[in-house]
Amino acid sequence: MLSVLGYHRAVLTVVRRQDEAAWAALRGAPDGELDDALRRNAYLLTADAHPGVHRAGQRAAEALEMDSAVEYYQVNGAPNASYLHQAGRAVVLFQGALIDRLDEDELTAVIGHELAHRLLWQSEDGAYLAVDRLLDAAAGDARTSAQYLETHRRWSLATELFADRGALTACGDLGTTIRALLKLETGLSSADPAAYLRQAETVDLSSGSRGTSHPEAVMRAWALKGWLAEENVESVVTGALDVDAPDLLDAELLAEVSRDFAALIAGTDGLATEAVAVAAAGFADPPGPLGVPGSVLRFDEPLTVRPVDGAPLPRPRPLADSTRRYLAYLLLDLATADPDTGADGLIASLGIARRTGLGGYVDVADSELGWSDKERARLVGEAAE
Repeated sequence: MLSVLGYHRAVLTVVRRQDEAAWAALRGAPDGELDDALRRNAYLLTADAHPGVHRAGQRAAEALEMDSAVEYYQVNGAPNASYLHQAGRAVVLFQGALIDRLDEDELTAVIGHELAHRLLWQSEDGAYLAVDRLLDAAAGDARTSAQYLETHRRWSLATELFADRGALTACGDLGTTIRALLKLETGLSSADPAAYLRQAETVDLSSGSRGTSHPEAVMRAWALKGWLAEENVESVVTGALDVDAPDLLDAELLAEVSRDFAALIAGTDGLATEAVAVAAAGFADPPGPLGVPGSVLRFDEPLTVRPVDGAPLPRPRPLADSTRRYLAYLLLDLATADPDTGADGLIASLGIARRTGLGGYVDVADSELGWSDKERARLVGEAAE
């Protein structure tokens, strides 16, 4: 049976903690009945007239261990397929000439993808459906914070990866799943899955997907292959830790990193003064005395991330350039928080930057403080000693 992604579980935990009332209010029955609208605007694909569709659907449903009735409709438009969440039955809606473009195995994969949405929405008594509804509603409100909007984007990406796993589970073959994906994405009548996987190996996937609702097809193919190999492929969803575009999870992580880094700075010889401690305490939530950093901090390598309330241990996250620059400014702000620390404080901060792998700190400090070449060389040299 398919299991939800770690990202799904972590977001569910955070959303329930932050918006329990809103989440609970949106947890309930599937969307309203669409019978009249479907009858007016779509063509029902009956088993007698379209046996291939129903054979593919039956195969997908059995592979996914679904016992709900499934109905299939056809409308005009660009080739596509979508799932409509209805009480008591699943509805798969086809657009354009997609069915004619797919063989029965590929059609099984496409239907499996759509039915996997139903599995997710029914999981844990509709818990993930409630999150999806809340994030959809938030995305449509101009007052919504950027963190919620980014969470909505990544949630959509994670949901599509889950559905792709449903496609692979339904048809049982990686090549078939990728071929169906390519036919849908490109409009081609034939495609080479093996060549596409080789193409995926030439793409830099470390920054994660830039898609708004679906990951790029090449990332979806790469993630399917990785899932079969039992690899952690959720970097497609999360990407690097970017202070300029955090989701709800990253906002908490950045707060933790800031707090721990501030604690390290405030406890370093040359900077361990009351003024620096007061400034560093502002990075706690709520502001207050800081303890010992929670982990050894290195910013020139992927950052080990603590799991969110029992979720599986996430993959270490690389830091985006923007995040390293933010950390450099955090260090500089605390290094200059107490004028009495003078050059000793700056030398101590340069030593911290060396120990934590914050390579851009020297340039940031030089740019902001206007060091002469001689002064820069002296401070860097003393820090190295």
